[in-house]
Amino acid sequence: MEKVLFALDIEDEWPPVGAEGIWCERVGEHYQLKNVPFFLDGLANEDIFSAEPDPVNDHIFEFELIKESGHSVISLLNNIDLDLTAFFEVIVSLGCSYEGFAQYRLYAIDVPPNIDIVKLNHLIDAYEELGIDFAFPVWRFD
Repeated sequence: MEKVLFALDIEDEWPPVGAEGIWCERVGEHYQLKNVPFFLDGLANEDIFSAEPDPVNDHIFEFELIKESGHSVISLLNNIDLDLTAFFEVIVSLGCSYEGFAQYRLYAIDVPPNIDIVKLNHLIDAYEELGIDFAFPVWRFD
């Protein structure tokens, strides 16, 4: 596995970083994501994509999705400092995984294709009502 660096477009001071390193594995001439991205739009865990790293700084500026994995990505911003222990226990019990970026109170949730989407939607709705912010940079459920 290797960490692949993706250049990010910053707009209105977000994201708070100019690049994101994401673990990937080589699949022939392509890459496969091996963790959930925090800031990158358009790719989810296990997706296969092609890209040419920039020869100057090794960052990827453009990529082409070759094969969707069926995974989705949810971003959660805990801007109210709510204890999210119970939320993450349910997320994990549903089959999702997550990573946290404590400095920004940001979490990236990997949503595999075979989960109970109704239960997940109810959980998200309940926490949105409490004031938690969610975004769906990659959503592959109809």
